[in-house]
Parts: sequence; structure tokens; C-alpha cells
Amino acid sequence: MKNWFDNCRIYHLLIDRFNGGWQVPPASKNVFCGGNLQGVIEKLDYIKGLGFTAIMLSPIFKSQNYHGYHTLNFDEVDPHFGTWEDYKRLLDLAHGKGLRIICDFVPNHCWYQAPIFEESLLSNGGKHRDWFFYPKDDSDEFVSFLGFGDLPKFNLMNPEVVRFMIDKAERFARMGVDAFRIDHALGQPHSFLQSLRQSLQAIRSDIVVFGEVWAFGIGPQLAGQLYFKTESRLNEFLEQDTKPFSQEALQTDYVGTLDGVLDFAFRDILLEEIHAGRRIKGNLTLRHKIEDHFAKYPADFKLILFLDNHDTDRFMFDCHNDATLLQEAIDLARELPRPFSFLYGTEQLMSNNPSIFNAEPYADLRVRNCMDWSRQHIELKL
Repeated sequence: MKNWFDNCRIYHLLIDRFNGGWQVPPASKNVFCGGNLQGVIEKLDYIKGLGFTAIMLSPIFKSQNYHGYHTLNFDEVDPHFGTWEDYKRLLDLAHGKGLRIICDFVPNHCWYQAPIFEESLLSNGGKHRDWFFYPKDDSDEFVSFLGFGDLPKFNLMNPEVVRFMIDKAERFARMGVDAFRIDHALGQPHSFLQSLRQSLQAIRSDIVVFGEVWAFGIGPQLAGQLYFKTESRLNEFLEQDTKPFSQEALQTDYVGTLDGVLDFAFRDILLEEIHAGRRIKGNLTLRHKIEDHFAKYPADFKLILFLDNHDTDRFMFDCHNDATLLQEAIDLARELPRPFSFLYGTEQLMSNNPSIFNAEPYADLRVRNCMDWSRQHIELKL
């Protein structure tokens, strides 16, 4: 049974930015800042004390970058974060305190210097070349994840790649991980996601598998990298230049494929009201919009509510640093019978300025500041 997840309160953190034992938090730069698994272990009581029931960790595999999404090796824990022994100790200690652990899993792509990719190059012998996408047989030019030239995209239609990725996820499940966030699920075949979910739940039936399904900033020219359940949905995506593409419709495509999705549509509804200058508390129009939104999904499909994450502006930025409005949004999410994910640092009223969507390089660093542990006062009711 997966009932444990239905009203789960998730503390979402980037390992590198959470706790590295610093006295003064390092500046948010595109480097490893020192946060590690031991630092998370030391703050388990802090997280539980805030009222959370689960922790969603950023990816732990050896990676080129601090955030963990540029995987170099799918068998090693990044040494900046610790070891497999540290990860297992975190799992056991968290479970002992009644906290579940959610793994952020990234099967879509890897870093271009990962050995598994380098060996596929013709210049290196071309081993497992069909694990990736090469448009030309006589060239090492490869398809990269959404045009990021240093991130080759895996061919998850290849049964060998499917087995490889499922094996890596199963290791987490056998260690005791309780749920999986699938990064960029939109870029992965539904058949793969279904197989992944079935394999994990064969190990333990209460494991929850949900996806990040978000098309923001992805234009029709990249449709070939995405997987839609129906041709009509693909056509809608291709026509977005003349008619807005529906995040709602995109999310409903994953009913039957995954246990649930991060609810970007809910966040859109919330921000629409805020940007129009309306409050959240006592807003009956907002409540009706949310009820209509929820009604589009089966009762057992998990919609994970959130106000912001590591890829969006901080909610405090969207509400013009009005902490009372942030509190109203938190109160609303707490009242609704859904899982709720809360980004680390929100309890310290972290904000950003300007927006991270202003096309500057590494603008997302503005929402990925290191926690300042000298600020222990909690100003919000969580």
C-alpha cells in the first residue's frame, strides 16, 4: 500500500547546499560548496522538528556538477557527498526517526565525459553506440539533452539501456529508498517508465514513483526528444506557437504510467492568482479552480503540490517578499489532501532577485543558496 505518501510532507534539499559544517555559508557559485550526506544526517532532527515526514535528496551519483544532474558514473556516490555507507546510514537513521527518503533519479542523460558515453564514440571504438543517439553513422555528433551540448541523451528504447537503468534504480530500492522522483520524465518513453515502476514495486510494493513532467521553455523544435502517449498530444505540443500548450493535459498523460507527478499545474493556478494581486486565504475562486484541477485525475493518482523548486523562482520572489502571502500558500497546501514538497531554505524566507528566467548563465544559482545555519529562527508555521 502507498497510503504513506498521500499526505506526505517532503523537505526537498540539494545536498551540496544544505549543510557542510560551514560557519559562514559559501556564496552560491557553480562549484561544489561542501554540503554532504553527513551534513544531512546531522540535521535529521531539525527536519523532523519542522513537521516533515520525508526528505527528497538531490542525485548522489558521481557528477560533474554540484547539483548532481550531470552524471559521470552510475555506480559511485560522488566523493564530495560521501560513500554508499554514508547513504545507507542516512537511510537507516532517517527511517529510525520516522522519516522517508526520496531518491532523485536521472536516467535521461549523462555528462559527455562519462566513461559509459566516451566508449560509444567512434574514435574510442564505438562500444554500445546504440545506447545513445547518433544521427550519422560516420560521425561522433550526438543528440544532446534539450540542446545542452555536454549532456548526451540515452536511448531508452534500447532494452540494454532500460535494463542498465533499472538495475541502478533497484540498488536504491534494495537499500530502503521509499520513493523516486524521475528527472525529466517527459524525455523518457512511457514503456521505460512503466517498466521502471513495475520493477521497483516488485521489490517493495509501497515504493512510489513520480515524475517531473514539465514542458516550460521546450519549443516544438525539440519535440523529437519527448515522448507523448498519443499523437494528438504531440500535435498539440507542435502547435504551441499558435495555441498555448496545456501543462494540465501533459500531466494527465502520465496516469497509468507513473504513480503521480509533481504538480506544476497547481503551481500555475496559484501564481495566476498571486500575479493578479489576489490573496490566497479566503479566495473561493482559487479553491474552485483547484477542485476542478484535481477532478481531472483519478483519486489514486499522486499530485505532489509545491510552491517552488530548484528550477523555478523562489515563491518569496513571486509574492514580492510578502511572508504573510507565503504563509497563506503553505496553509492552503497543508489543508489539501495531497503530498506537499517544500524547498529547503523557505523556512528562512529565502528569495531571489531578479528572476532566474532572465537568460543569464547559471541564473538558477540565485535559488540555490547555501543554508545559513546562524539563522535558526523559524518565521513560518509549517
